[in-house]
Amino acid sequence: MKKNVRYSIWLTFNNNQQKQLENLKKKINNVLNGPYFPIHMSLCGELLGEEKELIKKIRSILNKLDKFSIKIDNYGCKNTFFQSFYIKVVKNTKLVSQKKIIDNVFNRQTRIFFPHISLYYGYKHNSIKKKIISNLPTLKKVIKIKNLCLSCREEKKLKRKKEKKLEWRIIKTFKI
Repeated sequence: MKKNVRYSIWLTFNNNQQKQLENLKKKINNVLNGPYFPIHMSLCGELLGEEKELIKKIRSILNKLDKFSIKIDNYGCKNTFFQSFYIKVVKNTKLVSQKKIIDNVFNRQTRIFFPHISLYYGYKHNSIKKKIISNLPTLKKVIKIKNLCLSCREEKKLKRKKEKKLEWRIIKTFKI
């Protein structure tokens, strides 16, 4: 098991919507200057283990997952690093049932589930984020889910500083 690495299960979207959301995230990040991460919606996070075993578990449930879409509510922001600036996703029975299948295979207790698509990670004052929201385009109300992904977040120490840098990447993508 790799040190300083945490795995997550993400959902990604059909190609056109993936590109549109990625462009929107870039536009926001140009102003707020946050770290890079691939656009996604998290379903299950903070997983530990060997990549091969995690991939095996995901493959074991692919036939239990259904193609589905998510409904979008609106833009939102909070004073937390990972939910700083996002698109709120409507929590419905289809989304919750898909999450439960994944939580079960990874022996995770379903804690508070706040479905969202992050557009920025970091700490900026909400007044700045709300000003940006007022200039953003209206969102499409439905987004098609295309893939389930195993991703990782790695904490790396910077050589010249005592600071740490977080990096995200997709390890493996599975079509739903």
